[in-house]
Amino acid sequence: MEADVGGLQRKVVFSRVYPARVSNGDSGIALKDGRTLPFVVTRSWSAPAGHYDEAWYLVDPSTREVLYEHSSGEVRVWGLQSETEFSDTATKAIPLAPGKYLIVFALAGVKGGETTVSAVPAMGSAA
Repeated sequence: MEADVGGLQRKVVFSRVYPARVSNGDSGIALKDGRTLPFVVTRSWSAPAGHYDEAWYLVDPSTREVLYEHSSGEVRVWGLQSETEFSDTATKAIPLAPGKYLIVFALAGVKGGETTVSAVPAMGSAA
């Protein structure tokens, strides 16, 4: 068997999105008054060792419109043999309706993966 070494070999092997406050749940994006509460985006990259501009995007899956862009700036990736984990907290209140969205991950402008995330009203609040 031969290894698949074609392409750019950049991929997210694990990701998780969850509210920054435990009281708002353990997964997804919590909403209050139609806006996001702070949430955490954690992901692990497998990519060739080096320095890259890294970003993630909150995307409406029906229109592919980018609703929010987060740039981590230049990051250091350890290499293909070990995953490199990054975690950011989005603190900006983003206008968002309840529903399903995508978080799309990019390394040096190359898409490395995506995950579906649910946006739901926080406990005891209206969307």
